Amino acid sequence: MKFFGFRLSVCWLVLAVSLGLVACKNYSGYSYSSLTGYMTGSWEFTVTNAKGGVPFVIEANLNQDHHGNISATGSVTANGPVGNVSDVFINGSTLSVVYNIAVDYLGYTCTGTDSGDRSITGLLNPSNQVTLNQNDGGTAVVTITGTLDNSANPPFTGALTSSGTCGGNPPLTVIGQYSNLGTSNYAGTSAADNTDNIAMAITITSDSLTGDGSDSKLGNFTLTGNAVGNAFSATLTYSSSPANSGPVFGYFDMKLGSIFLVSPLGANTSCPNGEPRYNTSCLIAILARQ
Repeated sequence: MKFFGFRLSVCWLVLAVSLGLVACKNYSGYSYSSLTGYMTGSWEFTVTNAKGGVPFVIEANLNQDHHGNISATGSVTANGPVGNVSDVFINGSTLSVVYNIAVDYLGYTCTGTDSGDRSITGLLNPSNQVTLNQNDGGTAVVTITGTLDNSANPPFTGALTSSGTCGGNPPLTVIGQYSNLGTSNYAGTSAADNTDNIAMAITITSDSLTGDGSDSKLGNFTLTGNAVGNAFSATLTYSSSPANSGPVFGYFDMKLGSIFLVSPLGANTSCPNGEPRYNTSCLIAILARQ
C-alpha cells in the first residue's frame, strides 16, 4: 500500500507539473514579457509605387493582444467602407496634391469577385518585426512586412506584396503613421458652388465619430459614424433638406491639413447638385482644419 501511495503521489506531481507547463506555455504569439512594441491604435499605411504608379493608403484601427497577435475587422458595402479597415486609392502625383480620391466599395477589387472583407490579421515579434495580412475580398491577400519603432517618425517602415493582380512595380514601400484625424473644426466651400460655405466640428471618442455643421445653402446637419485611421465613414443628416442626407466618407490628408468630404458613388454614374465626380465618389467639399 505504501508503494501504491508513492506511485499515486508521483503521478499527481507529474500531472501538476504538466498542467503548470501547459498553463505557462503560449501557443499563440509570444510571451507578454518578451514584447516591447505595440501596434494597438489608429494607423495609416501609405503604399508607394502601386499599380499605375499611384499611392494608396490602408486605414486601420488595430488591436494587439498580450502575445503580439494583431487584428482589425473591416468590410465594404455598395456605399463604401464600414468597420475598422478601409482602403483609399489616390490618383495624384503625391499625397500633398491629392486631386482624385477613389473610395473602396463592394466590387471595387482586382480579384473578380468580392466578399467585401477587408480585415487584417498579423503578428508582432520580440524583435519588433511585424507581419500584417489583409484579406482583399477574394483570393488576393495583401501582406505587409516591416519594422516597428514606436518612438520613431514614422514608427513603421516596410514593404508590401500581393497575391492578386493589382500589385504594382516592386519595391512597394510602406510607411505607417499614427492617425492625425482628431476632434477639431473644419471649414471650406462646396465643390459645386464656391459661394456655399460649409463648416463642421467633429468629435472622435474610441473610434466613434459625431459631429455637427452648417451649410449656408442647405442648412444645418449632423454626422454620426466610425473613424478609421485618417478616414471616417458616416451618415450625414440635414434637418431642413433631408433629400441631401446620406452616407459620406471623409479622408484627412496630413500634409494638406484638410478633409476631403465625399459621398461614395459606387457603381452609379452621376452626382447630385452638380458635384464633381472623382472616380467612385462625388466630392462635396475640401475642408481645412481651423
